[in-house]
Amino acid sequence: MNNIHEYYDKMADISASTRQAIESLELARKNVQEALRTINGLKRHGDAPISPISNITTNDVHRNLLFLELLLNQTCGVTNTLAFRELLELTSYLTSEEEF
Repeated sequence: MNNIHEYYDKMADISASTRQAIESLELARKNVQEALRTINGLKRHGDAPISPISNITTNDVHRNLLFLELLLNQTCGVTNTLAFRELLELTSYLTSEEEF
């Protein structure tokens, strides 16, 4: 970086990307929770393959969705830490200042 303006431009890019990533994580969590509700309904019929040409069962899908939910929860937990929020607010401030 040659000057302070390039630094602020990079920080603004990071802020925008981070905001988009957090929104995507939250959407993924909602989708996984919906899928878990759906698969729980299917599990009532027993541990059956999910399609005629697959060996994957409803229990396999349920287990994988629970693991994915755990990973997403941990990642969202990191984005809610004080240090991360402080960094995000700082970069958001830089972005909003450039809009004026």
